Amino acid sequence: MFGIDNILLKSLFIYLLSCYILYSIKHPVMFDEKDDFKCFGLNKKETIYPFWLVTSLIGITSYYLFRVTDNLD
Repeated sequence: MFGIDNILLKSLFIYLLSCYILYSIKHPVMFDEKDDFKCFGLNKKETIYPFWLVTSLIGITSYYLFRVTDNLD
């Protein structure tokens, strides 16, 4: 019913690697002074680039790009 193909494994690896790297770096755009996640919003202590949104977009984009390049072959 649901198979895990090579493209899904590559995308999952990129997603987990990006989660690890972004959490290790703790960029001030996504984290506050106490190293907690910032909330999504437009106020001074909020961000439009929350951790969950950035990593989700990286995972979806990597899957899409792998799927498209696989169909080109």
